[in-house]
Amino acid sequence: MVRYVFDEKKGAFVPKRPTLKSVLGAVLRYVFAVAAAAIVFYAVFALAYSTDRERMLERENEMLTEEYAALTAQLDRIEGAVGNLQVRDREIYRELFSADPSNYNIEAQDTLIPLNGDLESMQENDLVWDTYALTNRVESTASLVSRWLTEIDTLLGGGSVKPASIPSIVPVQPFSPLQTGASVGKKVTPFYKTIREHTGIDLVVPAGTLVRSSAEGKVKKVVKSEKGMGNQVTIEHAGGFQTLYAHLNSIKVSEGQNVRQGTVIGTVGQSGSCFAPCLHYEVLRGGIVQEPVNYFFAELDPATFHAMMIVALTTGQSMD
Repeated sequence: MVRYVFDEKKGAFVPKRPTLKSVLGAVLRYVFAVAAAAIVFYAVFALAYSTDRERMLERENEMLTEEYAALTAQLDRIEGAVGNLQVRDREIYRELFSADPSNYNIEAQDTLIPLNGDLESMQENDLVWDTYALTNRVESTASLVSRWLTEIDTLLGGGSVKPASIPSIVPVQPFSPLQTGASVGKKVTPFYKTIREHTGIDLVVPAGTLVRSSAEGKVKKVVKSEKGMGNQVTIEHAGGFQTLYAHLNSIKVSEGQNVRQGTVIGTVGQSGSCFAPCLHYEVLRGGIVQEPVNYFFAELDPATFHAMMIVALTTGQSMD
């Protein structure tokens, strides 16, 4: 479009041709106007409307936020429960042994080394306390073992009890100290989380493991049940000894049957009220519950015996 301007010299309107500068200016103003309008339009559209993709991402984000909050709450509950169990276990330990429990490396050959850290880096108070607690444990265990060995020697020397009549072998094989569960004492039950007296030791081994009589004797009782101790066998031995094998899967002996030391009497199972497959094993003498680990001297070397004793006495929760 041609523009006309008034020329005073000529006294008439004359056409004015656009210059390159004016054309470029007009083009730039048009481009900027269009861009600004597009930005305003996009902003209004983005605020007012969402695409299907955006709505899906928003829903996923909300779900992930809720899932994260739920998992965080669950983790807090689990950590709280673990902390409570640790506190309860330490309280039970103090009640039984009048000392704070220490952590031990039961896989090492020398199970007397505490795991609290390097001796050089330990604080003096911690080192003194750990040494004191450990010394008490060792002295107590040594005294107990010495007393039992003396009594065993007296029994064998008098000829009133044959060696094979003493429940002196581990009733399951193969066996590792790491498969030792809770032993005699006040333990936390796995189902009700209450404290009650545990009258035997839990040997945690796979289902189907053969169970041996720990001494020669006569089968006094065979019980088949899905409650309490489940399927169980009770054997009487000379010298007033009696052993009980519970939570069995199958039973291979009958009441009144004579058995030798090492005779297979059944297989490990999970019958009755049992948290997992294991053998609940008891030793009684004169009707009084004994610590079964003290009688495993016939098969265990000193290091294995010591490792098994530590696990048995420091495990705070039973399997039944």
